[in-house]
Amino acid sequence: GARAAAGRVFQPGEDQPGRPCVAVLSHGLWLRRFGGDRAVVGSTISLDGGPCSVVGVADARFRLPDTASELWLPYALDPAELKERGYHTLKVIGRLAPGRTLDQARDEMQGVARNLARLHPDTNAGWTVEPVRLGEQLAGAIRPTLMALAGAVSFVLLIACSNVAILLLTRASGRNKEIAIRAALGATRGRIVRQLLTESVLLSVAGGGLGLLLAWGAVSVLRALRPGNIPRIEDVTVDWRVAAYTLAVCLATGILFGLFPALTAARTRLNETLRDGGRTSQSALHSRRSRAILVTAELALSVVLLVGAGLMLRSLLELRGVDPGFRPTRVLTAEIALPAARYHGMAVARFFERLLAETGSAPGVRSVAVARNVPLSGGDPSLNFVIEHRPAVSSAEQPRAKYRAVSAAYFSTMGIPMLRGRYFSAADSEHAPGVAIINEALARRFFPGEDPVGKRMRPGFMDDSWCTIVGVAGNVKHAGLDKDASPEMYYPFVQVPPPLMNFVAGSMTLAVATNTDPAGMADTIRRQVRAIDPDQPVFHVRTMEDLLDASMSQPKFQSYLLGAFAALALALSLVGLYGVISFSVNQRSSEMAVRMALGADRGDLLRLVLGEGMRLAVAGVLLGLGLAFVVARGLSRLLYGVGTADPATFLGVPLLLLAVTARAIYVPATGAWRTDPALAVR
Repeated sequence: GARAAAGRVFQPGEDQPGRPCVAVLSHGLWLRRFGGDRAVVGSTISLDGGPCSVVGVADARFRLPDTASELWLPYALDPAELKERGYHTLKVIGRLAPGRTLDQARDEMQGVARNLARLHPDTNAGWTVEPVRLGEQLAGAIRPTLMALAGAVSFVLLIACSNVAILLLTRASGRNKEIAIRAALGATRGRIVRQLLTESVLLSVAGGGLGLLLAWGAVSVLRALRPGNIPRIEDVTVDWRVAAYTLAVCLATGILFGLFPALTAARTRLNETLRDGGRTSQSALHSRRSRAILVTAELALSVVLLVGAGLMLRSLLELRGVDPGFRPTRVLTAEIALPAARYHGMAVARFFERLLAETGSAPGVRSVAVARNVPLSGGDPSLNFVIEHRPAVSSAEQPRAKYRAVSAAYFSTMGIPMLRGRYFSAADSEHAPGVAIINEALARRFFPGEDPVGKRMRPGFMDDSWCTIVGVAGNVKHAGLDKDASPEMYYPFVQVPPPLMNFVAGSMTLAVATNTDPAGMADTIRRQVRAIDPDQPVFHVRTMEDLLDASMSQPKFQSYLLGAFAALALALSLVGLYGVISFSVNQRSSEMAVRMALGADRGDLLRLVLGEGMRLAVAGVLLGLGLAFVVARGLSRLLYGVGTADPATFLGVPLLLLAVTARAIYVPATGAWRTDPALAVR
């Protein structure tokens, strides 16, 4: 359903082999690289060393899911590719026909998959298809995070609204005589409720408006947190939909949380209020109980948020302590993709061999290597393999492992330990017998109880060439620190068969271990590449520490944002508790004066007030811990190395909350003994 902002999108037939190359640019690339010039449509550009005609520019909102691509070509399947049924690598996007449902599409597609498995059991047995809606595909991985943050926002909103309700109840208590006079002059209960509700809604809408202004700045802070794989985070903005939603929430909360104080105030007993101001009336006692219930609920919600934030922070600390299996310090990486039009077969290997030699001799370079994919970079191809002297099975039933084409110094450059056997060496050239290194995970799964060094295996792209396993390397957290290490097999990139060299090793990552700041080597790498080929670009220049930090961006985002909500919730709860205790001390000034006149000392009054506040705090903590046990189960998918009933969190949070609460209560409690007994009684 894409539309073109200029020119057109692809036409039927342009994906056939032999057709001239055509391209569609993204709107962002069009503006950055071509200055938004519409004349680029119809012009010819050079792609991978060959000519390609630009036929259109995509709409500014268009982007493919789960990719950062900014230029698109028709994918032409040539006859040779169509014969290879074992490549299960493409991503498929479809549009339902009018009147058809997802279930109908699923039944038809799974029927096709079953038929293919029957006709081609060697490559299609065990493969099926499970269509899902695009929105679910995009939000599936991030849904738990968004739900957790939405829950945190809701809790903070409830705490804030409870605070407003407490303020309104307190304010209504101070306006009892005013409301009684209004009632005596003929105001109905409905009229009084409407007046107080109007004040509540105005307060809520004013707060919402201020919140919207703060949200404008918060969006830039949100992006600066680099929240990882949240889809379309760059499109997040405060628009009319956000404003409308905020207005609706403000109106709803203003009415909902203002109604109870308004009804409470409207039930004022006229004679009692006008006679003694309601200082000890039933309505005052009822209002005091209501405020106590609201404060207890606030503290309970704060406990839930603090426990959630504590679990997330504990999980982040556990994640930071994970051994990634390599040493990221002072290692710079840069990606290089050689165009097949200018580099074919062993010419690919010759380019990277020369680059390794010249970069390795540069000042400050300790070691240099190339690999198809370095850890945490996102790419993670897998391949079938066969172990010698094992029963023959179809390709669909063959074991698979992550495939790594690397140079000889890759393990020393990345700091990956060798547990058994040896590293690759310069002797492992394209003319030498094939060799391979496997990781510990593959050794444990496929060679249990035996030493794999010396045994032979054959990767899926080699029909008759066996590779001798010469070493077992340590496991590497390639897909993420929170992911288990997958079985991996490493091969010297120079031993890749020439017909497959472009496919396997045409795009490689250069890894440079330095003795100084690795960022300073970026220009050196670019100069070395330009010296070999002036037209060859270098991209994605990053340090391994940057990649490691980026891999933790999602848990850091979750922890920091949930921690900020928890801190805000705690602050709001303490403000509410402080207000309730302060008002209670003020209301009970006569009682305090009488107690002092009868001999009570400062310690007695302090214990009285502290006891009242701490009873509310303990009740809130106990209620909150019960809720936290339930809510923590929903966070289990976001945690790493921490149980949902982590003792340190569930013990530390109550102690922290009670300590902070006692300090918050102490301030208004000291006002109890500053009362002048004679003045208060008079």
